[in-house]
Amino acid sequence: MPAVAQAEIVIAQVSPTKGPLAVTAVGNYEGAKAWFETVNAQGGINGQKIRFVHEDDQYKPEETVRLVAMVAERDKPVAFVNLFGSANVLALQSSKVLERVKIPAIGATPGAEAMRSPDNPWIFHVHGGDRAQIRHILQHLSTLGLTRVAVAFQDNPMGKSGLAHFDEAVAELKLDVAGRVAVPPVGEQLAATARKLQDTGAQAYVMVLVRNSGAALVRDVRAAGDRTPLYGMSYVPAEAILEKAPLESAVGVGIAQVLPNAAAEKTSLTREFRAAMRKYLPQSELSNPHLTGYVAAKVAVEAIRRAGPSPTPEKVAAAMRQLKIDLGGLPEDFTGGRNVGTQWVDIGVVDRRGQLLH
Repeated sequence: MPAVAQAEIVIAQVSPTKGPLAVTAVGNYEGAKAWFETVNAQGGINGQKIRFVHEDDQYKPEETVRLVAMVAERDKPVAFVNLFGSANVLALQSSKVLERVKIPAIGATPGAEAMRSPDNPWIFHVHGGDRAQIRHILQHLSTLGLTRVAVAFQDNPMGKSGLAHFDEAVAELKLDVAGRVAVPPVGEQLAATARKLQDTGAQAYVMVLVRNSGAALVRDVRAAGDRTPLYGMSYVPAEAILEKAPLESAVGVGIAQVLPNAAAEKTSLTREFRAAMRKYLPQSELSNPHLTGYVAAKVAVEAIRRAGPSPTPEKVAAAMRQLKIDLGGLPEDFTGGRNVGTQWVDIGVVDRRGQLLH
């Protein structure tokens, strides 16, 4: 029995599989699975195969806390990957369940700063956060000479946190705020929101919104004949907009990106990612949520490898705190007490093929 127990390394994910936001979490899962399958095909980590465990928390914070504790006891994972949901991650932090089970979590969506600061020694973030995205969008607008802006923000922890970063950045950049409009959590009927934004007379709209709400707002703003430039965060991919709006409405929408373009093979990271997805999950549509999951899995595997032939959660966490690596176009550096490995941000624009160009 001991020999069997040592024959595998367990990595776990707790996230939703149904609902309007679950497509992102499922993408995270599938992207991670593609890398774990690749590693297993190459012989595993130090000769040990990976078993990837998943439990559905139904996007309920109390279920996230319960299932993380349950999986920790039942499966003894050396790491969790791809935590999902601002309220869910905040519930994990306030419950201190990760501190109790002493298992690191690598990768978390969204990038709300409340999830990142104060630093949690058991949670490691593999992409830039909301503050970096919002500031980059506003810096871009300032460079274009668009100085009168309005913001639509989700009425949840992620959106309220993002609004604070928006206000911080507009003050620093000396931009004029024409309006601030709250959007209900996961709201999709946003014609009234579109009218409120249009009434502000802003030169550009910034969306601090989740996937379905951001896509719905693009649809409803454009349906009202409003061609004001729209900029969203990485949670609103081009494919989500095209699920709700015609191509002509999506063209020109700007979206902040915290990872290289999953749809292009411009870096060795994305070339490797696309090959792994084609091989192990050929039915899945390639997306940046998939790449997010893939990156978290790559970082986790590297930390586990460096933890040695008998990895424990504590050894993996220690390896994470010493990890500095280039994934092939995306640097990650957790040394010096950092729990955020990169602040890389770019702006993508939806082109006439319905793809994100950046």
